[in-house]
Amino acid sequence: MMGVKVENIDEFLGKPVNDPYGRRIGYLISFYSDSDGNVTSLEVSIGDFEFKQFPIDRFKFENGNIILLSEWEYNAVLTENRLERLKKRIAALEQLKTNNEVPKHAYEEYKKKLDEMLIKIKEDAKAVKDMLRKRLYEIEDIVVELEKCMTNLKVSYMGGEIPEKSYKMAIDLVRKNMDVVMLEKESVKRHLERIEALETRPEDIIVKKEESSAAQEPKQPMQVVVLEG
Repeated sequence: MMGVKVENIDEFLGKPVNDPYGRRIGYLISFYSDSDGNVTSLEVSIGDFEFKQFPIDRFKFENGNIILLSEWEYNAVLTENRLERLKKRIAALEQLKTNNEVPKHAYEEYKKKLDEMLIKIKEDAKAVKDMLRKRLYEIEDIVVELEKCMTNLKVSYMGGEIPEKSYKMAIDLVRKNMDVVMLEKESVKRHLERIEALETRPEDIIVKKEESSAAQEPKQPMQVVVLEG
């Protein structure tokens, strides 16, 4: 995300912090900054008795809302960006070699560096994929618990143990939580699939795809998009 200055953080103090799926995590209660006035991390109160500091890169500020990315999602996005960037660099270098636009010694030196970086990134990617799979298992456990909860409510209602008003209020809450959990599950699976696809994607496909897109796209005036971050 874009850098956040101390003078811009005051409007967010005391505001709720949610995850990307709308679940309340806590409230922003403080911040930490460097000597240049750049905010480096934020302190969040979680519940009434837990306080935790998170690096500023884990946060998004959208339309006045504070969104905290989970560790698995932050690392997944970081890994995807690094893999894609490195694959593009490798593809570009190979294209330069094919076109005889780079000296052999420069190609070999740069290729060695990129290969070493790719090995390191793939090692990191393995750890991230393990993290994603672990989260999938955790989500499955949550789904099972919610299904048990829902079944118990239905049995109690059908058995006349709780009134309809209480049943509807409780069952709606369980269903809403189930919907959110399933959204997160789909997000975890998408990130896992994307990382695996980037790892195995041949570099020349990236070059050909981008060249093809550039050739097919009609020339239009440049549009400027302002992103909030």
